[in-house]
Amino acid sequence: MKTLRFIVVLGFAAVVAAGSELTPGWQALANYRAEDALKVFDGRLNDPNPAVAREAQFGRAVALLDRQPVSDSQVAEARRMFAELAGSGTDDFAQGARFYLGRIAQHHQLQPDPAEAARQYRQLIAEHGDSIWAQSALSRLALVLIYDLDPTVAPAVRIAGAEKLLAEAKTPSAESELHLVIASAIFFYRLPDAPALSHLLAVVQLGRVEWTVRSEVLMQVAELSRLAGRKADALIYYQMFLNENPLDPREYIVHQRMKGLE
Repeated sequence: MKTLRFIVVLGFAAVVAAGSELTPGWQALANYRAEDALKVFDGRLNDPNPAVAREAQFGRAVALLDRQPVSDSQVAEARRMFAELAGSGTDDFAQGARFYLGRIAQHHQLQPDPAEAARQYRQLIAEHGDSIWAQSALSRLALVLIYDLDPTVAPAVRIAGAEKLLAEAKTPSAESELHLVIASAIFFYRLPDAPALSHLLAVVQLGRVEWTVRSEVLMQVAELSRLAGRKADALIYYQMFLNENPLDPREYIVHQRMKGLE
């Protein structure tokens, strides 16, 4: 999950960097230098410009969650600062703060609180559905719904609930993340493969995942197609995998699979 958190921080930094006086702090965070980031943000917490002060508060809270080792006191302070920001406006800092309140409840608390995480994510999506924060929250909410919120509910029902979030996805990246989460859950719970294949095909068509993820998805689509008896589709995706990953050690296996299908 660290990669996903890192992308979100960078996404927000890109929004504020153009006119931000705190760009060095965001750059330090992007380079995993939380201590340096804290020095930048702490120096502007009482800035006479309210927008700069809010940005500094948000930056400090994010840096506290990033500074290792993360202590309970750091998490508590970050949660307090995020709650103050989320309850005092609707700007990017308030939206980002609500996103991180969800993340804290989901991952950073000593005792995770999936119900609180879901509440924060749902409120963010309902109030600011088009924002980068709400779109990033969709896959996190899906994870909470599928694995954490109510384990007494049948896995297929939980996954169906997560699939409803696809209607809220406004960007190809958010939609791809959701499809990947749902497909992984289908495999995890050993449910029938056909729905997983549909989700993975959507990921390939959207084309908005890193190449390492894409190579795995292409292989999964080819294998699932072969097992389902869809020989023509399997050949297409095996060949696509070979074209995009000519040095992959699985090349020999793929060629053998293709020979068997031909």
